[in-house]
Amino acid sequence: MHHSHVDGVPVFRCAEAGELRATLRFGAGVRDEAYRTRGVSALVAALAVRETGRRTSETALSVRAATGIGETAFSVSGRTEDVVEQLAALCAALGELPVDGVAAGVGAASCLPWPAAAALNARYGAQASGLDGQERTCPWPPTTEMVQAHAATWFTKANAVLTLTGPEPVGLRLPLPEGNRPQRSAPRARYPRASWTHRSIDGIAVSVETPVDSAASDVAHRVLHDRVTAALAERPTPVGPVETTVVPHDSKTVVRLLFTPAPADAVEEVAATLWSHALRLARIAPEQTEVDRHRRDATPLLDIAAHAELFGTPDPDEDGRRRALDAVTPDDVRDAWRLAMSQAQLVVPSGQLLDLAGPDGRRLWCTSCWTWDELPPWGEKFHEPLRRRAVRRSQERHWTILTRDSVVFCTAGPFHTLRFDEVIAVERHGSERVLIGRCGCEIGIDPAWYRGGRRLIRALDEAVPAQLAYDCDEERDSHVQRPSRA
Repeated sequence: MHHSHVDGVPVFRCAEAGELRATLRFGAGVRDEAYRTRGVSALVAALAVRETGRRTSETALSVRAATGIGETAFSVSGRTEDVVEQLAALCAALGELPVDGVAAGVGAASCLPWPAAAALNARYGAQASGLDGQERTCPWPPTTEMVQAHAATWFTKANAVLTLTGPEPVGLRLPLPEGNRPQRSAPRARYPRASWTHRSIDGIAVSVETPVDSAASDVAHRVLHDRVTAALAERPTPVGPVETTVVPHDSKTVVRLLFTPAPADAVEEVAATLWSHALRLARIAPEQTEVDRHRRDATPLLDIAAHAELFGTPDPDEDGRRRALDAVTPDDVRDAWRLAMSQAQLVVPSGQLLDLAGPDGRRLWCTSCWTWDELPPWGEKFHEPLRRRAVRRSQERHWTILTRDSVVFCTAGPFHTLRFDEVIAVERHGSERVLIGRCGCEIGIDPAWYRGGRRLIRALDEAVPAQLAYDCDEERDSHVQRPSRA
């Protein structure tokens, strides 16, 4: 592998005969956005690709863009001279990004399968990698200023790396805009020990954090996948497929996820099967044959080098990685997974209740944001009008409590508290408000629901910073049709 720099951009190339394959990568993805700017990385990429097409001939190669959790990549392949032309045009387009048509180009689709995205949201809330699983009540395009600021911060030569496979690209130029290396801070998991919680998924997911360079954790992840797949295949009605994915968290840590669909009548059984196998792997070392079967490194060399450059992750040479995998023992696998399971999180569909043991043998901790078997905090209560309460069954009634530092949505059973300093966005649907919490939950308030409802809305508008609020399309479905969610 050859390593060089072009116009200040690191370039890694594996020499091969044939056409040239190029990927220009930027350390910018969904985890670098905010709730209000969700989709802005994909939007910048789409605008840059469109402008690149305008700057090159009609017969030029097409540039493909893909945005993930932590990276946005532009790929192009073909004759060397054509690839060189496209890369130069792309870099120029990123430096003079056209922002017309922003509303039409916005994209906020999830980068991951929904169970994995929802599990990350449960783990980190509506921030960083958890943002990909945040359900939006009102997608709204970022403003022109937001797009320009995002591009100027993240799509620069200081945050880029080019990987090439093929012949040497003579005359290659990468005229990207100048910039500083962005600083990001990855949030800690919202809860410090093994737990379970709810999200809106049709299946089961489990997530753990492991060191990015832990070969034993990688083997354990693969072993667990095989075991759960085999166990679920023995059911009278098999479920599946069981899937895994690995998501970057910071320069030292990745999040490993395992998830599988589950029919409504089998959620508890499937969750118990997945969790019991995860616990068993943390307690009993696997067979040597299982470890031998999974001693492989599936990550391409160029990807490892690019991620090391962009994110500061370890970059041992190929022989070093091979030696690390060969040295993994069954005891290493067990010990690595035991450490990971100490903060594992199991995610199940909303409304499901579990009674499982944690890694310490005690009952697995539930981390739902809803509170049961306690009295709500004291504050000003806003009840439904008497005429509405008269036609509702008692278990369907709800009310809201306003305190000095929070709003509390109450039902006849549990209640949900959202502190004002945990609000990351407020969507205005006419007279209604939807408060989005950093925890990943939302509380919707329609003034028509309550006596004194307009006064409640005014109090919410005063309590939350005005810059967090934005107006939504009134033609969209009203939030009155959506219950508050956790």
